[in-house]
Amino acid sequence: MKILILCDRESLTYENIDLSSHIHKTLEKSGAKVQIIKLNGDEIKPCLGCFGCWIKSPGQCIMKSDIANKLAMMEIQSDVLVLISKISYGGYSYDIKSFLDRSIPNISPFFEIVEGEMRHKMRYDRFPIIISIGYGNCTKEEELTFSTLAKRNALNMRPPKHFVIIMKSVDKIDETLKSLKNALK
Repeated sequence: MKILILCDRESLTYENIDLSSHIHKTLEKSGAKVQIIKLNGDEIKPCLGCFGCWIKSPGQCIMKSDIANKLAMMEIQSDVLVLISKISYGGYSYDIKSFLDRSIPNISPFFEIVEGEMRHKMRYDRFPIIISIGYGNCTKEEELTFSTLAKRNALNMRPPKHFVIIMKSVDKIDETLKSLKNALK
């Protein structure tokens, strides 16, 4: 199994621990091939909204001077995608959102109705399982917003499974890692 972890910069120092390393080590113990990439949103150019990835160069962003195309391809080639994001007003962190905005080449510009809702058609035969781990001290409303956002994003990509795990403080790390292990079963 190939697992790709994309984490934000803040996960490296969250409450004086490297949250991303704990998650990485837990996943490696499962016997999977794990790759971790620490994202820096400043190094990912903003999406132009030009739809070139859908029309001019299907499946590839027309901007080639940053890591976004490579990350999008790595995402598709993985069996599991783990997103580690600080919850920011109920949304993803800047680093994770920067990647997600530029990963739209992985979906088709065409639509279809799936389970009574409009979804993008799948560009590829399969998409990895998505596990979104949101962390940080947040309100119940922010937690609900993050959970809903992560679920809706996953549904549009249509992975075989998706999970959302919320870790409100570092003293919940053991629970978080246990939830992560259970998601992989």
